[in-house]
Amino acid sequence: MDLAQEVIIIGTGQAGLSASYFLQKEKVKHLVFESNKIGFSWISQRWDSFKMNTPNWMTSLPGADICEKQREDFMSRDEFVSYLKKYVNTFQLPVQEGYKVVNFQIENKKFVVTTTNNGQQVQWRAKAVIIASGMMNKTKLPYLSLLIPQNILQLHASAYKNPEQLPQGNILIVGGAQSGCQIAEELALAGKKVYMASSKVPRAPRRYRGRDVMEWLNIMGVQDITAAQLQQNPKLNATQPQSSGMGQRGHTISYQSLNRIGVKILGSLKEIKGDCCYFEDNAKEHIHFADQTSTYIKNSIDEFLKDHPEIIHAGAEPDDADLPDKVSVSASDIVKLLLPDEYISTVIWATGFGYDFSYIDSKVCDEMEKPKHFEGKIISGL
Repeated sequence: MDLAQEVIIIGTGQAGLSASYFLQKEKVKHLVFESNKIGFSWISQRWDSFKMNTPNWMTSLPGADICEKQREDFMSRDEFVSYLKKYVNTFQLPVQEGYKVVNFQIENKKFVVTTTNNGQQVQWRAKAVIIASGMMNKTKLPYLSLLIPQNILQLHASAYKNPEQLPQGNILIVGGAQSGCQIAEELALAGKKVYMASSKVPRAPRRYRGRDVMEWLNIMGVQDITAAQLQQNPKLNATQPQSSGMGQRGHTISYQSLNRIGVKILGSLKEIKGDCCYFEDNAKEHIHFADQTSTYIKNSIDEFLKDHPEIIHAGAEPDDADLPDKVSVSASDIVKLLLPDEYISTVIWATGFGYDFSYIDSKVCDEMEKPKHFEGKIISGL
């Protein structure tokens, strides 16, 4: 195997495979390193019924568009993994499975990448390196997880698979963003009693005026803003909004829709003492914040349409899950939960993912251990 390449790509997610497709098209010699199998994180870190949160037209990769009849549908976890594998095979992309990158550094203005495979360590040289290992490849657990009594099952959302996996008893979900809400909905519909420690996260309607909300954001140019512009507008740089791809065209999910199927919406988890969990009294604030962001998004679309009357759109269709909870009836007044008394047997930490760039030379990373770059190009260490 030739250890010198024009380009090395680290990661086989959508970004890495898209980059490989265009390099292959231009006949640029390159390799794509995948630490495990293609789609491994999607299988290992998503639950069985998981569906993508973006419609197919947005999920599709270059050169492999989804057919028109399915463009507004949502792929399941397994369908997406199959799609990635088929994409690699169709275009014969040079993916190297089982090659974990353990070091990336710059020596005399040359890029050196070190991999391990079956216990063997190899150094590779390249004129360019594309880091596509993602910003969500490391599970995050708060220190409070260390205080949960040992007789209670604890899972990060990435380890949750299905309701049958859990022991008898009730469930506390910590975190109210996409994963927390979707898991809470699945468990409640399966007949489980669920308590949710909510978070201050935005919400978006799944569909509005005849289109998926992501299509509106694309039409409005929100998807085209630069990293610098993103930093300048906090509203655009927020946590991923509550939403769901379940159903043929997905559906809106909200604290109030969860409450209607039995989920108890509590404030943020504050502390744990023995068998007792204590919560902030901020559930109402979280509900109102989600309502306000959804209203902001819809108003932005309406203002855009005023300036673009040529764009065909439907009227505002009814969406019970998106109706604002103006008097906070969905908020529970529970601020203390004694776990044995409430028969809590499982805690699911829907506390998200972080990034792991520990394999990158610290000289090219900032104080937050992220690569220093300007619009994607590394700006130091060369």
